[in-house]
Amino acid sequence: MKTRLLLSAVLVLAAIVPARALKLSLGGDNGSVRKGDYTVEKGETVDGDVAAEGAVTVKGVVAGDCSAFGGPLVIEGECRGEGSSFGGPVRVSGRVGGDLSSFGGPVELSGSAGGDVSSFGGDLILRSSSTIEGEVSAFGGRLEREPGATIKGEVHNYSSPLIGAMVPGVAMASMKADRHAKRGRAPRKALISGFLLGLCLLPFLATLFFPSQVETIAAAASADFWRALGIGLLVEMAVVPGTLALAVSVIGIPFIPVAYAALTAAVVMGTGAFFLLMARRACLNLEIPAPSTIKAVGYAGAATAAISIAGGLLPVVGGILGLALFLTLCCGTTLGLGAVWLTRLGTRPAGL
Repeated sequence: MKTRLLLSAVLVLAAIVPARALKLSLGGDNGSVRKGDYTVEKGETVDGDVAAEGAVTVKGVVAGDCSAFGGPLVIEGECRGEGSSFGGPVRVSGRVGGDLSSFGGPVELSGSAGGDVSSFGGDLILRSSSTIEGEVSAFGGRLEREPGATIKGEVHNYSSPLIGAMVPGVAMASMKADRHAKRGRAPRKALISGFLLGLCLLPFLATLFFPSQVETIAAAASADFWRALGIGLLVEMAVVPGTLALAVSVIGIPFIPVAYAALTAAVVMGTGAFFLLMARRACLNLEIPAPSTIKAVGYAGAATAAISIAGGLLPVVGGILGLALFLTLCCGTTLGLGAVWLTRLGTRPAGL
């Protein structure tokens, strides 16, 4: 479960950061993502990774990873590393040595994968000749498994129109932001928008795996608002001094990554609890029944992402929306962080 959550987080962040910011070890192209389509012909071997802003077709052999940004990923030969596509379909009739993932596009597998196979926001079709050594995860799309398809790991399928509608919108927003950045229009805004979009979707993924913990955190934030907010502020103020205290100690240095990992998990789950409170308050004001915990967090995250996208596209009003969104998320994250501390990451009610 922890592995799938980490994979989800990495995929979300990788999809929303502009592709030109990613640096890969590619032979003959100065380590950057190639422009346009790229094909590895039959009988050809590439000693390294292959990535392109367009279609990637592998008929020969690639010793490293294969990544396509905005175009299809077609593997008819062999990719010995991992295969990934952001915003395009995936068709594999050959072999992928590692994990295979798609964000915002369908996956059709008739060959083999040596790791996990994941699809976010697109259908996942496993043909009868397919073989998967790891797990299969489909989020927001349809999972179709023909008789004879071999899966050696677990199968997880969460079909939701919310994810299916949200993922392509996030991908389109990131591509538009990337195009604006290439024209010299506020490249840092694209990175900030990407961070905000990731902050909107990651709490939904955390709630998907830990709904009861998020409910406990939300209850603590609602019942003891000012205490949770104050503790959240103290935790944020202690980040830099705490890091320095660990850094000056030889024994404490190895604990720095662990501490930041725990802080990241706390921020994500705390933000999810804040989204839950926002959704319930909105339903109360509109006098409509409140949805389930997972749907409530998803709806609030989708609304926040929509405001973030609007803030990046509208010239004047967008700046006001972006500022209001930033301040709201700061307050909500601080509140959720304090509630996470009170409930020990949602494992027990506040005050016990």
